[in-house]
Amino acid sequence: MIFALAWSQVRAHPGRLLAIVAAVVLATGFLAATATFASTSDEGLRLTAAAPLTTADIVLDAGDTVHDPHWYRAAAGVPGVRSVDPQYARTVSVFGGARRGSANVQSIPATPSVRWFTVDEGTWPTAAGQVVADRRTLTDLGVGVGARLDFRQGTGAPVAVVVVGSADLGFRPLTGSDYRFYAAPSFFAGDTPPAALLTVTDRDRLPATVDAVGRAMPAGVTATDAVAASDAAASRFAGGNTQLVVLMLAFAAVALLASILVIANTFQVIVSQRIRQVALLRLVGGHRRQVSRVVLAEAAIAGTIGAVLGAVAGVGLGYLGAGLLDINGGGLAINPIVLALCVLTGVGATVVAAWAPARRATRVAPVRALQEVAEALPAPVRGGRRLVAGLILLVLAVGVLGLAAVGTSLPLALAGGVLLAAGLLIALPLGIALLLSPAARGLERFGVAAGLAGSNLRQNARRTASATMAVVVGAALITGLAVASASGRATVEADLEARYPVAAGVHTDGAAIDARTVQAMAGITGLTTATVATATATFPAAGKPTPARIAALPAELAGRVAPELSVSGGDPVLLVPGAYLTARGLKDGAPLTVKAGGRDLRFTARGSRLADTTGQLLGVTSGEVLTAAGVRTVPTAVWGTASSGFDRETLAGDVNAVAARDAAVEVGGGVTEGGDIMNVLSILLGLSLGMLAVTVVIALLGIANLLGLSVIERGREMALLRALGTRRGRLRAMVAVEAVTITLVGTVAGIVIGVPVGLVGVIAAVGRQAEPVIMLAWPQLGLVLVAAVVTGVLASLAPARRATRIAPAQGLVR
Repeated sequence: MIFALAWSQVRAHPGRLLAIVAAVVLATGFLAATATFASTSDEGLRLTAAAPLTTADIVLDAGDTVHDPHWYRAAAGVPGVRSVDPQYARTVSVFGGARRGSANVQSIPATPSVRWFTVDEGTWPTAAGQVVADRRTLTDLGVGVGARLDFRQGTGAPVAVVVVGSADLGFRPLTGSDYRFYAAPSFFAGDTPPAALLTVTDRDRLPATVDAVGRAMPAGVTATDAVAASDAAASRFAGGNTQLVVLMLAFAAVALLASILVIANTFQVIVSQRIRQVALLRLVGGHRRQVSRVVLAEAAIAGTIGAVLGAVAGVGLGYLGAGLLDINGGGLAINPIVLALCVLTGVGATVVAAWAPARRATRVAPVRALQEVAEALPAPVRGGRRLVAGLILLVLAVGVLGLAAVGTSLPLALAGGVLLAAGLLIALPLGIALLLSPAARGLERFGVAAGLAGSNLRQNARRTASATMAVVVGAALITGLAVASASGRATVEADLEARYPVAAGVHTDGAAIDARTVQAMAGITGLTTATVATATATFPAAGKPTPARIAALPAELAGRVAPELSVSGGDPVLLVPGAYLTARGLKDGAPLTVKAGGRDLRFTARGSRLADTTGQLLGVTSGEVLTAAGVRTVPTAVWGTASSGFDRETLAGDVNAVAARDAAVEVGGGVTEGGDIMNVLSILLGLSLGMLAVTVVIALLGIANLLGLSVIERGREMALLRALGTRRGRLRAMVAVEAVTITLVGTVAGIVIGVPVGLVGVIAAVGRQAEPVIMLAWPQLGLVLVAAVVTGVLASLAPARRATRIAPAQGLVR
């Protein structure tokens, strides 16, 4: 009976529930997308770790104490073992093509059946100088099959290799390296393999064979069933995406909260539209409980439709997100239980949001059915106790956030954020409702349309404040993320500039640097370079003298990165790492004697980050000092400085391209650091813009519903205005002013809340590692305000059109 009546209402007026369904779709879609992304990416990461083990029967793992390069050979003599393939791995620097970087080289089993991928172009490597490359690696390097590359392990000499094949593995393992290559076992001559893969002749006797192999192995080697080893390797990668998933869950929670606010306001609109119908139901004998159940049943129906649609959309978006990050190699993975919980959460949130409007519906008196005009239920501004409780929570939140900023504690910042959210949800609607009166008086100065809009806002202040809360929540989150991203980026940039006076540089291990490399570095846009010469020197140490190199800076470069070298009088200055002074027990400014060029050179030692971050140096001084002392120097490096605020990613790419053509140099300077942090901050900013789009949609629905109700309730007023000569354009302007005022009030409140929260988050997260730099994201804040105005105008279109269709005579006879 209850659900039948509710379903009939849904079928008769589907447009009324459209906003509710849309809000539930967005919230549930966010939850389902997060769940799908987590499970799909987790499966992809598991496949990454377990793939090389899935084709074997037994896995041998050699501990750190095993140093015999041929330890695995004993397994070949165990009865039941068909093949034994050692597993090697090296991390090398790769040169060639358009870029250079770190590469992980793994061995390919000699036994074809144990290879876990196929070559889609070219052939398998058979000699030490041949490799197979991942297709993405070749694309990034700008080369193809048949290309010649140079590999260098550590400080060893470069080794030339030829790419004889490529493979599309479909996923990128988290190896800590930029590129992936695979080589024959002969490539790893002299290495001790950390593992070996075995196949057996009879899988039915696998447990017994595992035991026999284990007994035959030397101490420190363990034998494991390959299935168990695969599961163990996969479990180590499980949760590798935890931080991103937590961030997405936070966004989902905010979307759910904003949706609940919109749903509650929409049901309030629906109940107000059906006052006479509800009163008639009471008049013919309907109980209060039945009225409430009908409203809640409608909520359950709308919530179910929206949750199912949102779950379907969320699954697709979650899988797409995992694909964009190259961690969907395991295919689409869905946990049915988690997906069902997402749907139930959407339905439950809808029912909870409808509970207060349903309760208000029970207060409709039966006699209201006999009235000629069904007036809206009054919503006075009251709730002093709630306001006091909310203010207490806000005071506590401010205190906790202050402690988090002072103590640079991220957990305290999170706790303060929870208290702040609770306090705002309780107190802010009442605060906004109280502020609408002065806002309405301000609107009266801008003409008749604005004055009428302000009057309506003041008349329905409590209801307007509820609709505004969805805007506040979204604006606060977006502002906090944007400010955190901008301040975090500025903090990282300032810290890197302070720690790395040299923005970018390349250096050899002591040999003269190639003139072509010097010229290429000088041609990089935005980089001011200078060639730096070095000399071999012997530094005093705690035990015995330590051979190292000192750099001789030309005067022009010294003036930019080390002005302290130009101090006149006394011994010349030698910049050394602060750690060296500490280890030697020396104070800054202490005398230090260094042997160079067969002479004892006396310096004043100064601790400097310049000596810490510019390569394999233990001292930096001016070129004039070494020249005057007759010390022979060799040009071994190019250092470059850049103006403040340079594009770090572009500069790093340009320097990398230069270094790719010279295997004798290593890259140094500030461009080698901060890339991962900058990527995270970019993702954070991108997510904030995505959240802006979601918030705009949710807020648009909520405000459109509020204005729609306002038009219905004020039908007589608008008809009278039309009868008195008010044009349709002025009615549209009145509705638009209401909408824009709501969005602007909510956005300004959100910005006021979000800015300090974002700053506290940055201070708590990086305050211990660097001096925080406060940077407001003015472009993003401006975009938020523009979005508020646009959202208000768009939300007013449908209600304004409805208002202009009210005929003067029709409105007056209602």
